[in-house]
Amino acid sequence: LLLTVAVLQLFISNNQSYQASEAISLVQDGARYLQTELTKELRMTGYRGCLSKQNVTLTNTLNNSGTLAYNFTAGLRGYNTLPAELSTLLTGDPLPRSGTDLLLIQAPFTPPFSISANSSSSQIFSDAQAGQALSAADIAMITDCNKGHIFQISAITASAATSTISHDGSSMTPGNAVTSWATTNPNNAYDTHAEIMGYQTQTYYIANNSATGRPALYLKINGQAATVMLDDVYDMQIKYGIDDNGDRQLDRYVDSPTVSIWNNVMALKLELLMASPETG
Repeated sequence: LLLTVAVLQLFISNNQSYQASEAISLVQDGARYLQTELTKELRMTGYRGCLSKQNVTLTNTLNNSGTLAYNFTAGLRGYNTLPAELSTLLTGDPLPRSGTDLLLIQAPFTPPFSISANSSSSQIFSDAQAGQALSAADIAMITDCNKGHIFQISAITASAATSTISHDGSSMTPGNAVTSWATTNPNNAYDTHAEIMGYQTQTYYIANNSATGRPALYLKINGQAATVMLDDVYDMQIKYGIDDNGDRQLDRYVDSPTVSIWNNVMALKLELLMASPETG
């Protein structure tokens, strides 16, 4: 009897150790995944090709260009409350968990592709790789060192050497309010010195996942429905590193920058509270 009890205690102890080890492993795997994905996206925040360091106007031709999903002037914004513009963006999505931070970034989701021929009034001609990375309904940005345009791709066809990208009005969401740039202004044409890339607004936040009954990290792209990026993420808190004097050096961290200093954000400290789905 004593031997049986001892064996049972050893089994229980080993089982508990295994469960604890498995739980830690699952959390570590999730943390590595988020670190890789978020670091990759954050490093590209606000990148606009050669417009990134120049005071050049970016023309937004989209419908609803004043909304948070499609204005593409924010670059990076963080929230520890839910202002009206963000609440509107998240209409129909799971509501953010109280007390958690939200992060919105705008960044390319493809590398830049070269322009292979002069554009026409409603078409852009890029290299063949663009046709493999971009699709109809994607939001794209085309830039040279003098100007830039944000638009929605209405159609794209690719040959062995060239991708033909159209930007007519279409019935897509949000669609293009202006469709023929060069017709409106010949200076809006683009030549082989320009480049094009896919561009999007990404919103990260914590909400309860109705499928599991537990919190999760959600990702919302542009105006699309938010989707679960990783389950069992309970909290997100962010601090922002600020350059106070324009020398491109980090001077201090704040919990929530005022609107006037968002362009001075140099770094982020992002803290996530995660748990294992393992129980017992």
